[in-house]
Amino acid sequence: MSLSAKQLGEKIGLNAQEMNTLLKEEGYLSGEPGNYNVTATGDSYVSEKSWSNGYGGYAARGYSYSVWDESILDRLDTSNENLKIIREKTSLERKNRRAEKEKRSQEYWQAHSPLYKKNNVNEEQLEISGTELIIGIGIVAGVSYLTYLGYSKIKNMYIKHKHKKEIQSRQD
Repeated sequence: MSLSAKQLGEKIGLNAQEMNTLLKEEGYLSGEPGNYNVTATGDSYVSEKSWSNGYGGYAARGYSYSVWDESILDRLDTSNENLKIIREKTSLERKNRRAEKEKRSQEYWQAHSPLYKKNNVNEEQLEISGTELIIGIGIVAGVSYLTYLGYSKIKNMYIKHKHKKEIQSRQD
């Protein structure tokens, strides 16, 4: 029976990412998450499936994925100790990818954001304290309320003026 990495992992208590890490560690895959390649060792256990939404042209959507012969589980080290190591390794890789992505994002914004260039500020300087936030919200609320009162006053003055004109025009 052919199973995806997710389905294989479910059989031994791993998620899809962890299963791919195990397959890589055992020499059946090479590459990185999102860009794995099957090695010569893995060729005899894997086949490729494709999915398509059936549309052509601009609306066409589809992808290919690998499915593994279930017998590969007999060839892998699925001991509790090894599975624990695989989970930890996958978690660490995930954290490292997130940190690298955050670093690239900060470098991008430092290079392209007028705030960073003009004031040469860093992320800590852009943070707002709770007190500053409350004061800012209070100011916005106060200005909004005063604007509402001013609008109401002007509206009432207009209505009174209009009413006076009507009364004068009736008297004339």
